[in-house]
Amino acid sequence: MFQTIWWFNTLVIAVFWIWAALWSFAAVMTYLSFRTYGRSFAILVIAVTLGAVIWTTDWETVYIDSQLWLHREEFAALVAKNESGRPLTVPWWMEYLSIDGQVRQQGPVLYLPVFEDSWRAETGSGIAHLPDLPDSRTLVQTAAGDMGSPVRDLGNGWWWVE
Repeated sequence: MFQTIWWFNTLVIAVFWIWAALWSFAAVMTYLSFRTYGRSFAILVIAVTLGAVIWTTDWETVYIDSQLWLHREEFAALVAKNESGRPLTVPWWMEYLSIDGQVRQQGPVLYLPVFEDSWRAETGSGIAHLPDLPDSRTLVQTAAGDMGSPVRDLGNGWWWVE
């Protein structure tokens, strides 16, 4: 979704941050005007804590991990189809996870391109199922001009590849 509306990403995120800051400020000021200093301090601490958690979270990692956790049966079925040699049919939700809506076969490796340089296709990253544990020589083609290596284990043979 963000790749489609990339022009407005920064604007939308800035509007949400400004909205949250203004409402937090208004709540703190309202409690201060009623001389309820404890509630005012509690609201301030909650707002700062939530802001820090949201700001420091790696949302790409959260998104990828949650997709694998929520759809682990479908990912396992995809691997089973690949190992048995049947044609790979992508579930409807996976069309939105993969940038081109497809799972690419590279020998025994399955690869879902999640991010790719849309201008020149020189860099990419995604999710790959590797039948064996990877080593330093394990490479997966992530884009037309890029080979990536597994960098993070996602479980059940699935790896994040950059």
